[in-house]
Amino acid sequence: MPKRFLLIPLISLFFLTTLSCSRKDLSLSSESAVLISPLTKRIVYSKNPHLRLPPASTTKIMTALVVLKNSHLEKKVAVSRFASSMEASKVYIKEREAYLMEDLLKALLLNSGNDASVALAEGVAGSEEEFVNMMNETAQTIGAKNTNFKNSNGLPAEGQYSTAYDLALIVREAMKYRKFAEIVKMKEDEIEEVNSGRKIKLKNHNKSLWNDTPYMISGKTGYTKKARHCFAGYIQYNRWRKVIVVILKSGSLWKDLELLAEARF
Repeated sequence: MPKRFLLIPLISLFFLTTLSCSRKDLSLSSESAVLISPLTKRIVYSKNPHLRLPPASTTKIMTALVVLKNSHLEKKVAVSRFASSMEASKVYIKEREAYLMEDLLKALLLNSGNDASVALAEGVAGSEEEFVNMMNETAQTIGAKNTNFKNSNGLPAEGQYSTAYDLALIVREAMKYRKFAEIVKMKEDEIEEVNSGRKIKLKNHNKSLWNDTPYMISGKTGYTKKARHCFAGYIQYNRWRKVIVVILKSGSLWKDLELLAEARF
C-alpha cells in the first residue's frame, strides 16, 4: 500500500484527538478557558479561547512583562500621588516613598497592588499612559491580536479586553524571565521602603499554592464584578512538564483550576 494512504488514518486520528481535547466537557463554570503548550503554543484544551472579555488583574502579567523587558530590578522608583491614590486592591505605598523595581513587582504579582502597578508604569515610561502604549505594542508583537489595554492594573475601563488565548501568549512570554517564575511561586514575602525602612508584608492571592497536590499552579488571579474570577498562569506537574492555563469569567475559580489540572491533558 502506498505510504500516502497509510498517512490518512494517522492524520485523521490526530485531528480527532485534538478536537476531543478541545471539546471535552469538564463542566467548567468559566465562560472561557484555555490550556496551551509553552513550547509549541499548541492548544490542548479550549472553551471559547478567542472570546473578548475583561481581563481584570491578569492584566498585571503584561505589566510585569513590560517592566522586565524595559527596566532593571535594582532601579529605585519614587511613588507619585497618582499611584498612591489607586483603589484597592493595594499595598498602601505612600506618595514620596521609594521602592526597588523588584519589590514593586512582588507587590504587583503577590498582593495585586494597583498602586504598585501604576508606580511601576511611571518608573518605566514616565506616565501610565505611555506605559499602556508599550503594553499594547508588546501584545501585538507576541501575537496577542485580540487584546487592548487601557491601564496597567486591570481596573474596569471601557475598551479594555483580552482573550484566554492571548493571555496564554502573554504568560508564555513572561515565563521566559526567571524572576517572573520566581515571584509567582512565592506564598509570602516582605518589601522595604528605601529611605525609611518601612516594611510591608505580602501574601499571594493565589490560594492554589497552599493546596496539597502533586502539582503546582502558579500565576495571577483577578476579579471585578464584570470580569468575575480570572486566572492566568501555568500548571507544573514536574520539572519537565508544564502547561499554561487561563480561565476567564469563572463562577468557581479554584474548582475550575482543579478540574483542568486533574484532567492532565
